[in-house]
Amino acid sequence: MLESLRKQIQELEADIAGLEEKIRVKKAEKSTIAAQVQARIFLERIFAPYMDGVCQEWGVSPEEGLCILIKEDATLGKIAADNPEALAELASQPEIRAITAVARPLANVSDEWIKEKMTVLLEVMKNIRPSLANAIIETPGGQAWFYQSLVGLRNSLFGKPQLK
Repeated sequence: MLESLRKQIQELEADIAGLEEKIRVKKAEKSTIAAQVQARIFLERIFAPYMDGVCQEWGVSPEEGLCILIKEDATLGKIAADNPEALAELASQPEIRAITAVARPLANVSDEWIKEKMTVLLEVMKNIRPSLANAIIETPGGQAWFYQSLVGLRNSLFGKPQLK
């Protein structure tokens, strides 16, 4: 009788462990999906239109423009710092204000968090704008440029203080 109860307890504990693992996996899947949706919004509403606008001004394709920015180490944060009027104009657009309001929690994320999420952004970018993703991935210094651009963009849009 006692042995039977022990066996039942072990089976229940194994079932509980299995359920806990399933819950952990589901949470991770939901978190990944949420991160991908956020990445898609960022890429479609901020990054891609920005690149398209800059490159239209320069008369080059977004891929060529991206390679130029990477080679010149002209991160989005540096460009924003050098063009405060353009940044103010961008930040005042209703669509950008709505996006930054929703993304307000990103104002307090660490640089390390940005580095981790950069991978998700690049994966999503491969799906919506593969040529831009490839330009970042294949151009020497491209991933470092993208990381610094994301940090600079966070700092510019949310006013995170920087040490110079």
